[in-house]
Amino acid sequence: MKKPPAEIIQAFPPEILEKLIVVRDRLVAWNQKFALTSVPDDEIFDLLIAPSAWLGSRYVIEEIGAIADFGSGPGVPGLAMALADTRNKYILIDSNQKKIGFIKHCLTVKDLYQANNVEARLLRVEPGVYKEKFDRVITRGAGSILSTIKLWKGKVKEGGAFDFFKGREVDAEIEELEAAIPGARVEELKAPGWFGHLRVLRVYFT
Repeated sequence: MKKPPAEIIQAFPPEILEKLIVVRDRLVAWNQKFALTSVPDDEIFDLLIAPSAWLGSRYVIEEIGAIADFGSGPGVPGLAMALADTRNKYILIDSNQKKIGFIKHCLTVKDLYQANNVEARLLRVEPGVYKEKFDRVITRGAGSILSTIKLWKGKVKEGGAFDFFKGREVDAEIEELEAAIPGARVEELKAPGWFGHLRVLRVYFT
């Protein structure tokens, strides 16, 4: 497995980087058996794990609370975020049993995660109000911005926000959102150059 570029290595403390590599290696091994992601093995760290951990390193300075990773798949972005952010609680949600199985496997690896920092849920999110409310929703590749926000209506606390990992072709989604929900505001987080075309968009409501 190739070594991550120096600019990515320098972005994380050594103890966090070591844990991220463990998750990478586990995901590569499981991916060869169960095809959990279409991203090539050699690019899993650079394209999936490192950007996720970068956002986690942003979260650790905030007391956000309960964060739902919607459509987490093989723990992207939640698994890596939780390694970089031990301050907040992550609930990783997906309807695919094998992908949730991988997440639960990672949570059993000794000394990798705090006991109460991460939870995996095999769940299909349905429209409607939940008794449990989340402070923030994060997602990567789980549908359009507007459809995700509509699906999560009634499940997010007042003042909560959504963070989306998106590619460069997202302007139409932003326009659709702003037309449908005039009170929605979109802010793009300033990401490192090694993100390439990947963008992180935060949506909140005024």
